[in-house]
Amino acid sequence: MTMPRVVILADDLSGASDCGVACVRGGLTAMVSLGGAADAGDAVDVLSVDAHTRVLTAEAAADRMRELVLLHANTKSTLLFKKIDSTLRGHLGAELAAVLEARRGIVPDAVAIMAPAFPANGRTTVGGMHFVHGLPLHEHDVWKREDIQGEARIAEMVQGSGLRVGHLDLATVRKPGEERGMAIEELAARHDVLVCDAETDADLGAVASLAAELGDRAVWVGSAGLARHLVSAARLAPAAEVELQRPLGTTGSILFVIGSANLKTRHQTAVLLSSASMHGITVPTEVLLAGPDGAHWNVVAKDLCDSIEQGEDVLLTCGSDADIKAEDRPRLTDALAEMTLAVRDGVGSLVASGGETARKVLDRWGVQTMSLHSELETGVPISTTVVNESRPLTVITKAGDFGQPNTLLHCRDWLTQTRVS
Repeated sequence: MTMPRVVILADDLSGASDCGVACVRGGLTAMVSLGGAADAGDAVDVLSVDAHTRVLTAEAAADRMRELVLLHANTKSTLLFKKIDSTLRGHLGAELAAVLEARRGIVPDAVAIMAPAFPANGRTTVGGMHFVHGLPLHEHDVWKREDIQGEARIAEMVQGSGLRVGHLDLATVRKPGEERGMAIEELAARHDVLVCDAETDADLGAVASLAAELGDRAVWVGSAGLARHLVSAARLAPAAEVELQRPLGTTGSILFVIGSANLKTRHQTAVLLSSASMHGITVPTEVLLAGPDGAHWNVVAKDLCDSIEQGEDVLLTCGSDADIKAEDRPRLTDALAEMTLAVRDGVGSLVASGGETARKVLDRWGVQTMSLHSELETGVPISTTVVNESRPLTVITKAGDFGQPNTLLHCRDWLTQTRVS
């Protein structure tokens, strides 16, 4: 059976992987592209593109998204999913406006159905306000760390880009199908974007059904929570989840690269080190900021190289420093990725936490695409790729705020079981 092709456009790597693997769990094949060739996804049902726009200016991010729509979603039959962060980081309005503009060149009456909620990870939307574990997002550490101003009222965040925004409250989302459909048709005629409340996974299922009823008019906009309902709502494949498939076993060490400063991830690294036989390396921020020409770079790099050569599994983390400025953080992830390049050919499995960290490491290792297999836990996707043209590499990515205390330990145990002696 020929199925409509799905294109997912994400602003970072962890988001592209999370949404792509949600489709894999529904029975489709999926690939993550790091922004490569136009035909990168021809052999799969779902092409999930990391546009890598979180680090760009709003204007540059909009241009990039517009370009990707025209490149990958230039037919009416393409189901277009704009992945957004479940904590509303990134250039929300600018990217959405650009995606809609480009899509309307193909489908003139296209409308965005927007639901960033991910109840399984504590993200909900009620009354147009976004919450994390019951706390308004703007009061949460996630926004405070990013120094994001204002309140997490989604409509206000999007309207700044000139879009007409309507709102589907919980009462409307939960109406019987026919009543709900009439409400969305009426709102879609007058708005560019419909922001949908969702407090439970069932609410997201209802939103997905609404998007599917609009057919090719709908631009799906949400996090991995909404993507988990895409396959069944759009009837792309059987709704039953596929069995978790193990990638082919790899040889070499397991390398954890942790660039996220999130407290949850820091706790996960502590559990990993206390529960498994691993070599932990914490690189002081001053060493990373000084770069390869700094006085202590070679000492840390030698420790890393020696450990991998001896076949040890390694946890490489960035030292925590509360005084690091937001503008300096990209330099830290750049340097962390640079330090890993020397051990690339001795690593069989890579676990990276933080979308930007994962992207920087894979860029330095020359990776352009990854085949998605499944997820180890919610929001912890497993993929495979090759490095140095032929060496197999298993990759597990995780957003900084995702997972349980033992998530990284779970990754290590699973990868150890798949490793070939």
